[in-house]
Amino acid sequence: MAKKMLEGIKVADFAGVIAGAYTTKMMAAYGATVLKIEGRGRPDTFRGGMGTMFPQTDFQGPFNPWLNRGAGFGFWNTGKLSVALNVTKPRGKEIAKKFIAWSDIVIENFAGGAMKRMGLGYEDLLEIKPDVIMLSSCMQGQTGPHYAHPGFGTQLVNLAGFSSISGYPDREPSMIGAYTDYIAPHFSLIAIMAALDYRRRTGKGQYIDLSQFESGLHFMSPLLMETAANGTVSERVGNYYPYAAPHGVYPCLPRHTDRACIIAVYDNEEWQRFSEAIGDPEWTRDPKFSTIQARRDNREELDRRVEEWTIQFIPEEVSRRLREAEIWSGEVDSTDERIKNYAKYQNQSPYTAPHGIYRCHPEFRWCAIAVFTDEEWQSFCRVIGNPEWTREPRFSTLQERLKNTDVLDELVAEWTCNRMAEDVMFMMQGAGVPAGILETGEDMMDKDPQFKERHLFWELDHQEAGKYRGMAPSFMLSRFPYEIERSPLMGEHNEYALKEFLGMSDEEIKELIREGVLE
Repeated sequence: MAKKMLEGIKVADFAGVIAGAYTTKMMAAYGATVLKIEGRGRPDTFRGGMGTMFPQTDFQGPFNPWLNRGAGFGFWNTGKLSVALNVTKPRGKEIAKKFIAWSDIVIENFAGGAMKRMGLGYEDLLEIKPDVIMLSSCMQGQTGPHYAHPGFGTQLVNLAGFSSISGYPDREPSMIGAYTDYIAPHFSLIAIMAALDYRRRTGKGQYIDLSQFESGLHFMSPLLMETAANGTVSERVGNYYPYAAPHGVYPCLPRHTDRACIIAVYDNEEWQRFSEAIGDPEWTRDPKFSTIQARRDNREELDRRVEEWTIQFIPEEVSRRLREAEIWSGEVDSTDERIKNYAKYQNQSPYTAPHGIYRCHPEFRWCAIAVFTDEEWQSFCRVIGNPEWTREPRFSTLQERLKNTDVLDELVAEWTCNRMAEDVMFMMQGAGVPAGILETGEDMMDKDPQFKERHLFWELDHQEAGKYRGMAPSFMLSRFPYEIERSPLMGEHNEYALKEFLGMSDEEIKELIREGVLE
C-alpha cells in the first residue's frame, strides 16, 4: 500500500468519548501511530457505555467485558493501540512521560487544568520534549473564569445556545444530543495539521488550547449576527416559519370548536392580495404591517387581527376566499386533525407539488418526492405513465396542484405503494425529479451504492465482539490512502508499546505489573 499521509507521526492519546477520540480516529486512519493511554481504574466512558457489541452473559474472563465491547468505543477508536497504565502511581506517571517523549503530538480532552494538576501540562511536557505539539480540547478552554468546567457535549449544546432555539415557545427546550462533540474534532484536526506544518518549517512545537464551546458558536453565527445587528434575541419558534407572516392556524366558525384554517403569506405581493381578499381593512395599511420584517416584529398583533377576520367564517369559506387570491391556506377540522395537518403544511413548501414522503413496497419503506417546476411535473407524469388524472385541470398548474394537494398525494401514493422505494427514487432522479428514499441503518450499511463506492463502512474483526462495522473519515485525499482497523482491547498493546517504543525488558514489564502500574 502507498505511504499514508501521517505515517511516522506518533500520538500519545489521553483523550476519550467523542470530542477527543474522533480527532485521533481520523489521524489513525491516515497513518499516524496513535497510542491510547488509558487505565482500568478510569476507562474511556464509551468502553462501558453507548451499548455493547454483543451480550455480556456469554463471556467468561477475568475482566468486565464491557471494557472491550462498548459499541461507542469500537466506533470512535478504530486503528489505535492501547496501553492500560495507572498514572496515579508515580511510576505510572513516569511511564506516561516516556511515552510523551516518544510522541510528536499529545492530545487530551479532560476538564481544563486537569493535565496540569497531574504534572502533565504543556510547560511540563516542554521539559520532556521541547518540540512537542499538545492539543487540549476541553469545554471552555484553559483560561478564563470557567476554564475548569467539566462535562460533555450534552451540556455544551445548552451552553452554546442550541437548545434555547430548539422546540416550541410554550414548552421546555428540546434536547438535541452532544452536537458540539461532532464539531470540535474538525477544528482540532485542522489546528494539528497547522502545528505540524509550523514545526516542519521552524522546528518548534505548539500548544493548541481549543474551546469546544467557542467552536460550537461557529454554527450559531447567523443568530449572533442578528443580535449584534438588530438587537434581536432568537427564541424557540416551534413550527413557526420566519419568512412568512401571517403564518399559523387561525380559529373559525363555529366558535368554541376546533374548526380552524391554516394561512401563510410569504411576500409583499401575497400580502396585498391577502389584504384585498379580507376586504382591505384600514389596519392592513398600517406601517407596522407594510413589510414582512415589520409583520414579523408585530406578529402577535397581526395574528389577533387575522383571527378577528377568520372567526367570522367557516374554514371552507376562509380557504376558498384566500385560494382564489392565490394565498396558501387549508382547513382543519379537529384538534387531532389540526396537529396532523398543521405539521404537514409546515413541512411542505408552498412552491412544490407533489411534495411529500410516499409509502412504497414493502411496508414501512418510503420515498420523498418534490416537484418544483412545470417541466419537472411533465417529467414526473412521464415516469408514472401519464395516467389520465395527470391531465385534469385541477393538476394543470402549481397553484391548482397546491389547492388539491390532499387528493394529489393520495394518487401519487397509489402509484408508489406498489413499487420498491429504490426503484421510485432512481426512476424519478433519472427523469430529473428530486427524490430520495428514507434510508434505514441497514440501507446505509449494506445497500447504499454511494457508500459502497466510497467504502465508507469497513467490516472489522474484533477479538471479543466478532465482526462489526467501522466508519471511514468523511474526506478522501487524492494522493494519500487511508485504512480502518478495529478498536483495541484494554491494554492490548502493553508489551508491544513498552518494548518497541520505550525499549523496556521483560523483567521491567513484569515489575510494572507486580506494582499495579501496568493493568
